[in-house]
Parts: sequence; C-alpha cells; structure tokens
Amino acid sequence: MSTYVNAGNLFDESNLAQIKTYPEWNDPDIAEQRQILNELWEKRSSIVQEGISRGETGYHWTSYVLRRLGYCFSVGERSPSEADDTRPDFTLFVSSADFKNAKVYRGTRDFYSNAVGVARSMGWEESLDQLEEVAEGEHPNPAFELDHYMRLTNLSWGILTNGHTWRLYNRDSSGLMNTYFEVNLMDALKSENEDDFKYFWLVFSTVGIGGVPRGNAVTDRLYS
Repeated sequence: MSTYVNAGNLFDESNLAQIKTYPEWNDPDIAEQRQILNELWEKRSSIVQEGISRGETGYHWTSYVLRRLGYCFSVGERSPSEADDTRPDFTLFVSSADFKNAKVYRGTRDFYSNAVGVARSMGWEESLDQLEEVAEGEHPNPAFELDHYMRLTNLSWGILTNGHTWRLYNRDSSGLMNTYFEVNLMDALKSENEDDFKYFWLVFSTVGIGGVPRGNAVTDRLYS
C-alpha cells in the first residue's frame, strides 16, 4: 500500500498510474537522497520533538529537507503588493542562478517570475486540516493561507507541511483546500518499499516542480 494520497484527484489518475514509466523514476540518485535524509533525521530527531514551534520546525527540519530536495529558497520574502504584507515562509527556486537573477526584483511581482513555488511551514504537531489554536486574523485551515500565497505571487504550486506530512497544491484548485497530493515523509523514509519514497521525491523535489533543468516537470505531466 502506497503512502501517497491523491486527494480530490489533484493529479490525473491515468497519468499517475504511468509515473513508473517516467525516466526520472529509475534515477539511481533517489536511493542516495533517501539515505541522506534518513541520516539527517537521525541527527535532527532529538531536536524535532513534541511541542516545537512553527519557526523551530521550519528551521531545524523543513528547511533542511527543502535543500535536499534541490531548492534554493528565500525566507519571508516581501510581498509584491504594497497593500498586503503577507510573506510566504519559503519561496522556492530550482537553482541559485534563478534566485540570483530574481534578487534585483525584490518587492515586485517579477521577483516571483523566476520561482517555481511557495511553501508554508507549520509546527510539528499542528494539523494540516484544522488548527486547534488560531491567531488573530488566521484561518483555521492552513491551506487557506497557502492559497493566498499562490494568488499573491501568481505561482502555480504550493507546498504545505508540518515536517512529516507534505502536501502539494495547485493554484487552480487550492481554494477548495481539499484537493492536493500528500505523502508522509517519515513513513516513506522508513518504508521497506522503495517506491514510497520515489513518489515523494518525484513530486516534491525540483525534478517534480520546475524540472531539472527547468522545463518538463513531473508535476506538469501528472497534472495535465
């Protein structure tokens, strides 16, 4: 049984059934990346424990996973709208060159034209469906703010994660908040079935979002 959930059929089921035929599926580097993430977890597991905050989860774990997934990212980047000070937790770029080229456009919509997605990082124990404690002005469903990030930046893809559960949303359906692709990273890392981690890697890495080099991204093929 796979660890992924294709909620609301974010990806076309017939395309998802063909993912094992994609050339990226047999990349030998995936097994190495899985080992590296397992080793990273062994080092970080004593820090990432019950009760750590959103900021701590993002700093001690989520940011490290995003780097292993291949992203160069900006943290808390300024909004392109003067009337809206919303700041995505992470703005994702496929390469450091893309990020470098974007820097001169900071504070404008053009900055995000070089990015491939945004990410919202929640606390380790926080639900991705319904928050038990809601700050002033915060929506009880964490996907609501991620949807706002994507519309503000005009980016198609958004990741929502509490460190162990990872969800990918597309701007065309993110407003529904119940249409996403989900993988439990911790289960995928521990699974005896190597395919479980491959689903995570092929969707959430730079190969999945953006493509390496840019173009022909796995998520675009799954979504079409």
